[in-house]
Amino acid sequence: MQLDEDLAERLLLSCAALTREAAAAATGTRLSLTQARVLGTLHRDGPLRVSRLAELEGCAQPSMTGLVTRLTDAGLVTRTADPADARAVLVALTHEGRDVLLANRRALRAPLARALHDLPATPGDLERLTGLLEDVTTALAPGRTPRVD
Repeated sequence: MQLDEDLAERLLLSCAALTREAAAAATGTRLSLTQARVLGTLHRDGPLRVSRLAELEGCAQPSMTGLVTRLTDAGLVTRTADPADARAVLVALTHEGRDVLLANRRALRAPLARALHDLPATPGDLERLTGLLEDVTTALAPGRTPRVD
């Protein structure tokens, strides 16, 4: 059991470092990692309530409300009344938000692609590694599509 826990910790630390280093190496990004995750969630799942976004990000609803306000002011998301509950608000990605998200992803993947190219691994090795990471992500959140922010 200890081996599994040690490996899990290494994987967590490696994934966190990968995200941090890719963001640091990227140029031309205008989104924070949190903003990119929220826009990515809206891109994948469609309009969501602020409370659901807060739940998915593991933050307090007032914090998410502030983030949504900043994204709205930047023209990246819109807020509309939830047709199922007039007291609730749905947050949706705008066309500009989608374009900014996709540009952010391109900027993040460029340095990662260069690093992958320099590894002594075959494309098949990297494909298997990616598939395994997707499987782990799916196992952690059954019924959800793996996050690709």
